Amino acid sequence: MNEPASQSAQNGYRDRLRASQEAAHLQNIATKIDRNMQELRSQVESSPTARRRWVWELIQNAKDVHRDGKVQIQIETDFTEKTLVFRHTGRPFTANNIRFLIEQISTKDRSKTDANTRSTTGKFGTGFLATHLLSEVVSVHGVAKEEGLEFKKFQFQLDRSGADLEEIAEAVERAKQSVANLDELPSYADYDAANFNTAFTYSLSDEVSNDVAKAGVEDLKNCLPFVLGLVPEIQRVKLTFQDLEFARGEDRPWKGPPLRNCSLRLSATTVNETFFQDQIFNFVTLESGLTSISIPVEHSSSETKILPLDNAIPRLFCDFPLVGTENFPFPAVINNPNFDPTDPRDGVFLTGTRRICPRTENNRKIISEAVSLLLQFVDLAVERVWKGVHNLAAIYQLIHDLNWVDSDWHQENVLDPIRQKLIKARIVQTADGKLAPMQNLDGSAAVWFPNASKKKLREDIWQLAKSWFPYALPTLEHLDFWHRMTWKECGQLTTKQFTQFVAQCGSLEGLKKKLPDSDSIVWLQDFYAMLETDEAAFDTIINNHSIFPNQNGEFCGISKLSNDAGDIDAALKDISALLENDIRENLLHNGLELPELIDRTIDQNFVVRQISSIVLEKANNREEAKNYRAAFDALLVWFRDNAPLAQVLFPAVYECRHLLYDDDAIMENLDKADQLDQLLSVSGVSSVDELKELLSTTRQGSDAGSESLPITQEILASLGISSEEDWEAALRDQDFAAMFAHDSVPTSAMFDLAQEFIQTAKERVISHLRALPNYDMSNVEEIAPTVLGGIMKDDREIQVVARPGKSGVVIIYYSAERDTLDFADSELWVDMGVEVRKVTLGHILKKTGIKKFPI
Repeated sequence: MNEPASQSAQNGYRDRLRASQEAAHLQNIATKIDRNMQELRSQVESSPTARRRWVWELIQNAKDVHRDGKVQIQIETDFTEKTLVFRHTGRPFTANNIRFLIEQISTKDRSKTDANTRSTTGKFGTGFLATHLLSEVVSVHGVAKEEGLEFKKFQFQLDRSGADLEEIAEAVERAKQSVANLDELPSYADYDAANFNTAFTYSLSDEVSNDVAKAGVEDLKNCLPFVLGLVPEIQRVKLTFQDLEFARGEDRPWKGPPLRNCSLRLSATTVNETFFQDQIFNFVTLESGLTSISIPVEHSSSETKILPLDNAIPRLFCDFPLVGTENFPFPAVINNPNFDPTDPRDGVFLTGTRRICPRTENNRKIISEAVSLLLQFVDLAVERVWKGVHNLAAIYQLIHDLNWVDSDWHQENVLDPIRQKLIKARIVQTADGKLAPMQNLDGSAAVWFPNASKKKLREDIWQLAKSWFPYALPTLEHLDFWHRMTWKECGQLTTKQFTQFVAQCGSLEGLKKKLPDSDSIVWLQDFYAMLETDEAAFDTIINNHSIFPNQNGEFCGISKLSNDAGDIDAALKDISALLENDIRENLLHNGLELPELIDRTIDQNFVVRQISSIVLEKANNREEAKNYRAAFDALLVWFRDNAPLAQVLFPAVYECRHLLYDDDAIMENLDKADQLDQLLSVSGVSSVDELKELLSTTRQGSDAGSESLPITQEILASLGISSEEDWEAALRDQDFAAMFAHDSVPTSAMFDLAQEFIQTAKERVISHLRALPNYDMSNVEEIAPTVLGGIMKDDREIQVVARPGKSGVVIIYYSAERDTLDFADSELWVDMGVEVRKVTLGHILKKTGIKKFPI
């Protein structure tokens, strides 16, 4: 029987094609979901990045539905109830939003008209599937709103737990049916845009889910301060389960001279913890177009300090962190919303290609822009003397296996340009508290960085070098940082290099000049101890470098030196040197102890044998012996002073010691002996000691200052002579006249000044004595030009001779002075200019050296 016409129309080709299309569409959806879920399941425990992505996918989706440029987020986690709820205040769902979420279709549009046009971030695509690592079944609560239609509150489940395509397709259909009756639902009249109207609830059903939740939350706390500064739409994120709230602060443009093709701003994120004081994270952002670099800082009105970028922070952001880029070598966060990330969003395409790849070219261009910004930032930070500028050197060679980066391209276009800039910039805080570049303009090292595999050895190198060149040494606080970040063009202070510096000093004296504030011997002892801790290089260093001082202070190789037994007479060492066999050249400096390095010892017997051998050889050749006269004379003196010991130590040499005398010297000594005998006879003494005593007495009885004196006003004042008449009278005394140079004649002006000196001296002496408690100057009177009487001292009358003494000499000439000083109750006071001093007999004896005088 034929079908009715109406039923035949319904089952025509059009309907069947539509039904087939819907079935194919559902099959494609299920296939895509299954493929991606299988991949996620395989990564959840093996991938360090997969478990961290879910939180950023949810936040990214919330940002895309911001209202008037703002959205707030709240995350609730209850590990006891085993649930996690993500809420936001974004716009309601449209019909497309709901369908795309159920069918896992992305709304992302990656097309760009130019580099300064921000592309949409995208939502509900494969990236959203990463949230299913928390739970494969997600409960969605939201509000639907289409233009011209009422608000509708809805709820449905996204079930991605199906084991095959049929189960997945059935779950997709169930979700669709859950919202198919939206028109029949009552209107949501209480809708408030400020409320958290959208929520995604995840069931944390096992330990894996818990681990994924914790990993995402931890990543959120690390990166959120940057995200809030880079994405202005996100205003606030609250973690209710930890009583933590992250709030975006207002960006502030940086004051200062305008920058070249870029701008600088300061961003702040406030972290409020209910039971603790608020914490503020500051970072500066330098941006040009859509590309920016951000660096954490501590900032106040008086100081800015660059902080290190935590190793847990991804270096690349596409508005949100690309989890997995922590190992991309760069000292700042690079952000550009137009980055082309890899599918897992764990990097950006920077691989090498011989064909043009638009995605790679776009990413490389962004990275190059970031490098240019960083080079400007280095200049800016150095110019403004920011602290912590060394942290800008936190960039190293690509050593991690990042399959999305061409290492050669990174080396040539990122690492090398930055290092070339850094190495000449004053970014190294030195041990003396200043800033220095790593390299001078001529390419030589301006700073030496201690380099050793062990931290203790690096610190020991630093401590020793600090006494030598603190100006060319990084501060101890940054030692580990520079050990990680320096490269081959930087000055590497290895134990070998340090040893070369020491060897270049050449001697102990040369080393002392390098260590003005240190004991060089103690320093060397510590230096050798430091070398010994470098087990790999120690033997090579000590056997190939002259760094050990001998007893002449010269640096020698260790193989040349022996220990000093300590019993060698210094005079014998001197004699050895005069014999051109300097034993000190082979002896380790006395202040050093190296028992483990030197097991050889030289004692006095060894030195004696060497001296004996050389002396006997040289002395027998009378012509050659003349070349060693100084050595032979010194040995003869030693024999004389140590006769008993000399006979024991040098029996052969002592026996023939007459060979040590020079023939001419013997004849000269005989003449001298004959002359001495005659002198003793004439002098009436029988020994040299008696002759010395006689000469001493004679010398003391004569005028010790027998040299002719020049005539000056000071000399005249010291004589007490103030007129030409007195001078001429004095010259009649031949002994007096003999004291002065005959070609020296006083002038009238000299006498006038001498008189002023004498008068001033008397006045200063009187004034000084008035101030002394035991002197009574009430009746003082002048009884001679330089003699004062009427002075009472301790109730006894005394007389005082007052003389000038600026010349440092007082000559007693006038009889009135001699007569006065002959009495017991008399004193001699001298005006020295700076002070008035009493001259005593003891003072005179000390100054003149007189030990013996007639009484």
